[in-house]
Amino acid sequence: MHKRLVIVGLLCAAFLPAAQAQDLTKVTLAFPSEGFLYVPIYVAQKQGYFAEEGLNVEVIVFQKGGSAALTAVLGRDADAYVGLPAVAVRARSKGQNVQAFAAVQTQFGSTVVIDGESARKAGVSAASPISARAEALKGLKIGVTGPGSTTDMLVRYLAKDAGLNPDKDFTIMPIGGAPNMLAAFSQGSINGFSLSPPTVTTAAQQGGFVLMDLAKGEYKPLDGFLFTAMIAREDWLSSNKATAEKLVRAIWKAEHLIASEPDKARESVRPYFAHTDAAIFDAAWMASLPSYPAAPRIEKDGVEKNISFMNAVENDPVTLDPQQVYTNTIVDAVAPTVSTLKGEAK
Repeated sequence: MHKRLVIVGLLCAAFLPAAQAQDLTKVTLAFPSEGFLYVPIYVAQKQGYFAEEGLNVEVIVFQKGGSAALTAVLGRDADAYVGLPAVAVRARSKGQNVQAFAAVQTQFGSTVVIDGESARKAGVSAASPISARAEALKGLKIGVTGPGSTTDMLVRYLAKDAGLNPDKDFTIMPIGGAPNMLAAFSQGSINGFSLSPPTVTTAAQQGGFVLMDLAKGEYKPLDGFLFTAMIAREDWLSSNKATAEKLVRAIWKAEHLIASEPDKARESVRPYFAHTDAAIFDAAWMASLPSYPAAPRIEKDGVEKNISFMNAVENDPVTLDPQQVYTNTIVDAVAPTVSTLKGEAK
């Protein structure tokens, strides 16, 4: 059995319903990080959708990333992993029977920001062609959370697509999480970095230039990329079908609220970022809003892009039928019970 690496007490406490948690079905979710990637789950909790379904949802945040979080699921220390499907694709290719069963974020949730001076020297702006903006990485020091991380993969992917060699044309520097990244950026130790809002938003507020708006699908190779999904072992899904349906129904309600009443959803999310400056939170919210689906149905194209993304930057290519990696069985079972919502399955 794998041990729980880090439990974030405040986050776990926030996910415990106030009334008689002992009467609820406990579900443990493994996150590889915190942030705007998980907004539908924050909304589902704050609006009471989990409690309405009779669920007591606990979150464990694994600071060592997606592989560690998925390992907890494989080791039965958590019920579902919430994160990048590419991690599950790799596990599936090695014989681990895991499947994504609900979409949480359907555009790429991270991006790259560089300092304003580097952007000026490269002659790029928001009006520049996408290829020119990616070429602006040349000669810079770019921070990533760690080798092989999603942030590292994104920087390499953008560079290769622009004809750059990520191991020769610029320097990739493992920095760690958001606090270290912002410190290195403000001190000039790095010229830019890859991460998600609100960290990228903070850098932009400090004069940084966001290379491209991935959340809006501006970069076509990654448009429609399934960035965050709920993923579980196949045996858990089959033996806990009712619980999985309750999870998906709560997430569906949250995603519908985000799409139909974004201001109300925004107020549900704000307490999870209580220490984030209001202006930065508002900017991060608006930047991330286009990345959330109105319904949790998983599209094949979003999974295929995970596989293509991996194979473009990793040395061990994956040959896998994308339909092995996900199922819409749970979504389809839930659909009739949320038929009054406009965010129905396509």
